[in-house]
Amino acid sequence: MTHQQGEGRALAFSMTRRWPAILLNGAAGLAAAVFCYPLVQMLLNAFKSNDEIVANPGGLPRVWTFASFADLGDPHRSLLRNLGNSVLIASSGTALAVVLCAAAAFAFAKLRFPGRNGVFTLLLATMMVPPEVVYPGQFILFSRLGLIDTLVVQVLPTITPVLGLFLMRQYMLSIPDELIDAARIDGAGLFTLFWRVIVPVASPVLGAYAILHFLSEWNAYLWPTMVATRDQVKPIMAALPQLVDPTIGFLPIYGTIMAGCVAATVPLLVVYLRYRDKFMASVTVGAVK
Repeated sequence: MTHQQGEGRALAFSMTRRWPAILLNGAAGLAAAVFCYPLVQMLLNAFKSNDEIVANPGGLPRVWTFASFADLGDPHRSLLRNLGNSVLIASSGTALAVVLCAAAAFAFAKLRFPGRNGVFTLLLATMMVPPEVVYPGQFILFSRLGLIDTLVVQVLPTITPVLGLFLMRQYMLSIPDELIDAARIDGAGLFTLFWRVIVPVASPVLGAYAILHFLSEWNAYLWPTMVATRDQVKPIMAALPQLVDPTIGFLPIYGTIMAGCVAATVPLLVVYLRYRDKFMASVTVGAVK
């Protein structure tokens, strides 16, 4: 075998090994383009007038305008208030959910009481029930309590998620019992043990689930649409699809809707960029046992 033949075979072998990586990178790039296209189009349409969106929905704006963003501040539509409602609902719901799930997970992971495993199994079984199945019963309950068309009714059903309980319990099972015993020897009570020992050690899973829960609450649509009929209490995700032309009455105001979508996406991007490490950690947070 000549030296040139050896180099040729080495080059062919190298290309053979590179082809899978080239194909995977190409597929990843294509998937990224498909996923990003709606976001790019949303941003472009936010700078078009309503008439231009109807005539030119998929191209670049012929006339760039900020009129749609200015409409967000129209006092007759209260979209800025709707945006504030989303911030309040998602933030308060996330804070309560993390605290309650962490306390329940601590009990199921480290405390001993009769029926612990059975109760936990029943709670996990509720994850198999679609949320749409329980919405009618919840609606009747909150209606009798007089909470329909309030911010409270949009927060209460979300503060005890079983998924959060499961993820946090699985993580807390990995906390050594010796650490808890040492805190008890030092005189720590149950509350001190939870707040001063468990919460700091479990902060990775708490932060990761907080991000997931915040994103879920921010994007919620069906339940807020059912229980919030007044514009003053609607979150932004429930208010945007219902924007129609005040004169015609049924034609959507596409420009304002797109501008509202951009405004609603900015907080999500801020949360993701600020806590992206915790967000990525949430992918494997339940694997620790």
